[in-house]
Amino acid sequence: MGEFDLIARLAPLLDGAGDGVVVGYGDDAAVLVAGERGVVVTVDALVEGVHFRRDLSTFADIGWKAVAVNVSDVAAMGARPASAVVALCRPKALDQVDVEALYRGMRAACDRWGLRLVGGDTVASDQLVISVTVLGEADPAAVVRRSGARPGDRIVVVGALGAAAAALAQVGAGRAPDPRLLAAHRRPLALVDAGAVLAAHGATAMIDVSDGLGADLGHVCAASGVGAHVRWSDLPVADGAADAACAAGADPVDVVAGGGEDYALVAALPAAIAQRAAAAAGATEGVPAAVVGEIVEGTRIVLMLGGGGERDLARMGFDHYDA
Repeated sequence: MGEFDLIARLAPLLDGAGDGVVVGYGDDAAVLVAGERGVVVTVDALVEGVHFRRDLSTFADIGWKAVAVNVSDVAAMGARPASAVVALCRPKALDQVDVEALYRGMRAACDRWGLRLVGGDTVASDQLVISVTVLGEADPAAVVRRSGARPGDRIVVVGALGAAAAALAQVGAGRAPDPRLLAAHRRPLALVDAGAVLAAHGATAMIDVSDGLGADLGHVCAASGVGAHVRWSDLPVADGAADAACAAGADPVDVVAGGGEDYALVAALPAAIAQRAAAAAGATEGVPAAVVGEIVEGTRIVLMLGGGGERDLARMGFDHYDA
């Protein structure tokens, strides 16, 4: 059973919308109503050996990443992060100096995106795990879900794809990783301002790219009951990622479209405003952005290559239980 099969099996035990819940399970974050305000809630756990390696990242890097990946989920709702709590599973051998460095990294990320780090929990563990919960703020009526994409909408990607996966491919091939590419793995950037811009332009659906473009666009299509056509030639590929993948013996298409850890935003927008929205969202963050395809009827999610070739984009991405 894969990760998303398990989530589907657990669905009957989880709560959806209703009784003060605007968005329940099955999206980037839950959205609750507290008085007249919308509270956005998301949580992610980072596990040593899965999400980070100590030989590739400093403890400050790991702390930064633990916050950033959660902020990215808030951004994908078109919301703003406000505060965070952390649960630290600490091996007894982990030195106090290293723990403090971990928290300094979290503090730096919180300062970067305007969060208050307000507490949490720490327990002894055989393995280093950091679980961060981020709370955000949003107008409950304005949050962007995965489920609103419609045939005819254009698909926009904001942020470069493939950097982190290319660096890890280099490491896997025994090569020294390109520091520019490795930086995307060590200290990802959450595109909060871009998410707000896309929401303001009328995004009908949105998600961040954590598990790979194929897997995450697949979540949007499944939630919206649609398919997608994506053009390989239009994807905003990180500088050097394709060449690094090839040199490491990896397929650059798999690395870029399925590698994950990009924390780009993928959104569906009405055709008339998609190009303008992409340009505005990219400019507000200083990152590449492009209209890369269309939402279509049906269920197929296709990556169209040059010369008339195509790949099944839905099969590209990371699954914890298939890895």
